[in-house]
Amino acid sequence: MNKWLAVILLAGSSAAFAATPALLYQGDAGQHPVQVALAYLKDKISNSAGQFEYQRLDIRQRSQGEDFSRTQVSVEMRGLMDDSVDSQRYRLKMAFVDTAWVIVEQQQDHSCRRGVKGYTKQLCR
Repeated sequence: MNKWLAVILLAGSSAAFAATPALLYQGDAGQHPVQVALAYLKDKISNSAGQFEYQRLDIRQRSQGEDFSRTQVSVEMRGLMDDSVDSQRYRLKMAFVDTAWVIVEQQQDHSCRRGVKGYTKQLCR
């Protein structure tokens, strides 16, 4: 009986855990999703002195329909100072949990100057 009770309790707790989104990064209360994205990517979009090596930084935020508790922020660095990689893009899926935005998924890809057209995860030539 005790074994079955333990199995049922564990199964119930894992089901509740699965419903909670995974957490890559949590923003502070009151931060906008774009602020959370920039805080999460700060070491990727500039060095510790705040200097960068790209010509343009594009940031886009989009939500689906009327569900404003979930959003996706895309941060794209274009015109990189690299002879093979032209642009690098981060797509961050976020959810508003309790009082703050959290990043629940990150996708990263890039576009090459030569070879594959569009964004890819393949190595550039």
